[in-house]
Amino acid sequence: MFLERICIATDGSDLAIRAAELGVLLASSGAGRVVVVSVAQPQFRTPDSDGAAPDAQAAQEEFERARHAARAHADTVGRIARGSGVSCDYATPLASKPGPEIIRVAEQHGCDLIVMGTHGPNDANRMFTGDVAGYVLANSPIRVLLLRDPHEAAQPDFTEGTLA
Repeated sequence: MFLERICIATDGSDLAIRAAELGVLLASSGAGRVVVVSVAQPQFRTPDSDGAAPDAQAAQEEFERARHAARAHADTVGRIARGSGVSCDYATPLASKPGPEIIRVAEQHGCDLIVMGTHGPNDANRMFTGDVAGYVLANSPIRVLLLRDPHEAAQPDFTEGTLA
């Protein structure tokens, strides 16, 4: 499998940065190009007890806050890429659900691989990926490489009688 372009999805977390470092390492050994995507997710509160929705100025400020945070996350990965001699493009779309946007950006840029961290649940009996990573993994036509923090993973239960 030859990789020409790698999509690195980031939310700015430590795990996302480690996944970005892995993606950049893969790109530096072959592809030489990455597309960084950080989805700007505005966070709105439910209306106050009086039922009043946030005013237009408050909404605009929240959109700007979300865009600024997404650009900062993407810039961090861009610095990692440039430091390794890897060409980097950016995408910081505004959306409430990042999964579909990550896939859309990866497809739009012709990426061969999506690299991202996953903050999955700690319960070994549940799916091993977080909501966003799970969505991307289940719906992407592009290969997906997930990096999970081994300290967050639940230890397998090897007690007698658990294996059939």
